Amino acid sequence: MRVGLVSQLVFLYAQAGLIQGKPVLRGLDPRLASRYEPSSDNMFACLDGSQRIPFGRVNDDYCDCADGSDEPGTSACPNGTFFCANAGHVPGTLSASRVNDGVCDYDVCCDGSDEWDSLIKCPNKCAEIGAKRRDDEEKLAQANDAGMRKLQELVAQGRELRRTKSAELEHKRAELAKTEQEYSVAEAHKNELEQIQRDHETHNANTMQQLTTEYLEPVVQYRKELAAQLHILRAHRDTLIRLLKAVRDGHNVEFNDEAVAKVVHEYGEYAEALPYMEEAAQAYVDEDSKARKERELQMDRDSEEDDASLVLCVGAVDIAENELRTVNDDISVLLGWMRDLEGYNRNYHDLAVKGAVVALADFETAREREMSDVSSRHEAANIGELKSKYEEAKPLVDAIAPADESALDPVDGEDEGQATYTEDLEKQVADARSQFWDIQNVKTRLTNEVSNLRELLEEKDLGPHDEFLSLYKQCYSLDTGEYTYEVCLLDRAAQIENKNNARQNLGTFTEFGQNRELNYRNGAKCWNGPERSITVAFECAGVVELVEVKEPEKCEYRAVMTGPFACQLPVSGSEVVDGEAEEHTVKEHVHDEL
Repeated sequence: MRVGLVSQLVFLYAQAGLIQGKPVLRGLDPRLASRYEPSSDNMFACLDGSQRIPFGRVNDDYCDCADGSDEPGTSACPNGTFFCANAGHVPGTLSASRVNDGVCDYDVCCDGSDEWDSLIKCPNKCAEIGAKRRDDEEKLAQANDAGMRKLQELVAQGRELRRTKSAELEHKRAELAKTEQEYSVAEAHKNELEQIQRDHETHNANTMQQLTTEYLEPVVQYRKELAAQLHILRAHRDTLIRLLKAVRDGHNVEFNDEAVAKVVHEYGEYAEALPYMEEAAQAYVDEDSKARKERELQMDRDSEEDDASLVLCVGAVDIAENELRTVNDDISVLLGWMRDLEGYNRNYHDLAVKGAVVALADFETAREREMSDVSSRHEAANIGELKSKYEEAKPLVDAIAPADESALDPVDGEDEGQATYTEDLEKQVADARSQFWDIQNVKTRLTNEVSNLRELLEEKDLGPHDEFLSLYKQCYSLDTGEYTYEVCLLDRAAQIENKNNARQNLGTFTEFGQNRELNYRNGAKCWNGPERSITVAFECAGVVELVEVKEPEKCEYRAVMTGPFACQLPVSGSEVVDGEAEEHTVKEHVHDEL
C-alpha cells in the first residue's frame, strides 16, 4: 500500500549525511544526487526516462519506475539497488532485494545500513573491515613491489643471458661448420680405404677360391689321417698312464726298490702337474669299446665341420700336428718310465710292479701291430704327398687369412709383402674409422647444441621480455601429503606418489594461455579418462613458488604459483634496469635472427 503522509514517506536522510548542505536520500549513490532534485513542478523523472512521478513518491516503498530508480532506499523494486556509504571502508552497492531482509550483508554493507528497518541490528564494522582491507592492500602492494623488482631482475638476467647464449650459438655454429668440413674429409678418406679393403678382400677371396680348388681335398685327407692316428696314440698314452698309476698306487713301499722308487717319483711329478691326464685315462678304461667308438666318430664328425673351408681345415691340421707331437712326447716319456721298471729287484715279489712289467710286454706287442697298421694306412694314402700339399697351402692361406698374429710371419718375400700389406691396410681402415667416428660424435654433439640453442633463442616464447630465460626448465615442487607435484617452467610437469615414488606425467609445456598461464598437455592417459594436463596460473610476488594444486576435473589439474611473471613492469617512459635503459612495451618480444 502506498503511504500517503509525508511523515510516513521513506524520504529520509542518510544518517545526517549532506551533500552541499542538502540531505541525501537513504540508499542513494551520492554521484546520482543531482538526478534526484525535484523539478519546478515537484516531479521526479525516472532515470530511464520512461515516466515522471510526484517527487513525494520517491522512497515510498512502492515501485513506480520500471528501472527501480524511484526506490534507492527500499526493497520495493526487484531491480533496484541500495548504496552503502561504508565510511572508513569502500562504498558498496547492494541488490534492493537484500535490503531489510534480516541478514547483515557485511561483504557489501559493512556499516549495516541495509538493515535500517529490520528486526535485527547490524553494528557498523567498517573500521575493522576497512583496516583489514588496507592491511591486505599493503601486503599486496609490497608483494607487487617485490614482484616488480624481481621481474626487473629477471628481465636484466634474460637480456644478458640472451647476449651470452647468442654469442655461444654463433661460436657453436662456426665450430660446427668447421667440424662438418672435417667430417666430409674423414668420411671420404674412410670410404676410400674401405673400398681399397673391399677390393683387396675380393682379390683375396678369388685367390682363396683358387687355393681351395687346388688344396682343400688333400688337406682334408691329411687331417683325417692325423685324426685316425691321434685316436690310436691317445689310447696308447692312456694305457701307459693307467699302468704307471697302478704301480704308484699299488707298489710295496717297504721293499725300497730304487728302480721302482725312481719311476714312482718321476711319474708322481708328471701326474701332479697334469692331473687331468689321469682323469682322461680312467675315463678311457671305464669306457666300453662301443661307447669309445661312438665318441671317436663324434669327434670326427665335429672335425668335418671344418672341412668345407680351407682356412679352417689348415687350422685344424695345425692343431692336430701340435697335439701329435705332444702325444708322441708323452708316450716317449711314459714308455721310458715303464721300461725302467724292468730293472726292478726280482727278489722282491711286488705284484703291482710284476703285473705292470707283464702288461708292458703285451702293450708293446699291441702297439707295434697298431703302429704298423697306421704306417700301412699312411702309405696307402700317400701321406707324404698329402703333407707336402698341406705345407704348400699353409703359408699361402696364412698370408691371406692368418689364424693369429704369429701366422703373419711370412715364409718368403712374396708372402711377407702380402701379410704386411693386409695388416697395414686393416690398421689404416681401423684408424680411419676411429677418426671418422670421433669427428662424427663431435658433429652430432655440436648439431644438438646448435639446435637446442637455436630453438631456445629463436623459437621459444620466453615471455615478452625474456623473463623466463634465466629460469627455463627450473623445477618447483609442492608436497600435498599423498602426492608431490613438480612443475618445471616451460618444460614438463609431474605428479609423484609419496609412498612409492611412482611418477605420472602431467604433460609437457605447449603454450601460454590466457593471462600468460602455462599450459602443460599430452600427459599420461588417465584410466577411463583423458590424458593428464595441468594449467599453471601466476600471482604476482617476489619469490617463485608452487603454492596450490587442485583437480577440478578428472585428471585435469590447476596449479597456482607465485612469482614475478604476473607482475607489471612500469609502462611510462623507460625503466632503468642494472644501469641500462630498456623500453617496455606490451607487444610480444621479437627476436633478431641470430
